Amino acid sequence: MKTIHLFLLSCFFVLGCNSPKEEKADVKLYEAKPKVKQDPLKRGEMLVNAIGCHDCHSPKIMTDRGPQPDPNRLLSGHPANEVLPPYDKETAKSYALFTMGLTASVGPWGTSFAANLTSDDSGIGTWTEAQFLTSITKGKFKGQEAGRNLLPPMPWPSYSQLPESDLKAIFAYLKSTKAVDNVVPSPIPPGK
Repeated sequence: MKTIHLFLLSCFFVLGCNSPKEEKADVKLYEAKPKVKQDPLKRGEMLVNAIGCHDCHSPKIMTDRGPQPDPNRLLSGHPANEVLPPYDKETAKSYALFTMGLTASVGPWGTSFAANLTSDDSGIGTWTEAQFLTSITKGKFKGQEAGRNLLPPMPWPSYSQLPESDLKAIFAYLKSTKAVDNVVPSPIPPGK
């Protein structure tokens, strides 16, 4: 018991000897570093790459590493001339099926096609920033309040959680991309 009392007294002594200057110095080690303002286009490009926009919106080419985004059609959406392969409609009632290039998806909602996000008029070339924000934050096709809802697998509910400044940076970057003329097919309702 005497050993425990001596240990506790030693702890109080050591703690009591720490000067306020030393404590303040320790606190400074954990202060946040000032934020560096990043170019919105660079930030938008980083976000587009990080959140996986190319996964669905860029047609793929087969490489020795598997399917990779086609550098000539980046973010241009599902190719207008690509015919969907046959699939088991019964399976599609319980599963989501993707084309090899991941630009089209079939499920209980029907068939959806990844949109053209390039700066071309067939993409988002004529969109306003407000339309883009409405599309991503409210899940509305072409950013039209009264329009249809965006279809799966577009994860707009997750993206809507991004700060508005990040969404604006994404839009600025998309508007700066190479224009690719590609009119994406309309969605196909279930059972068609």
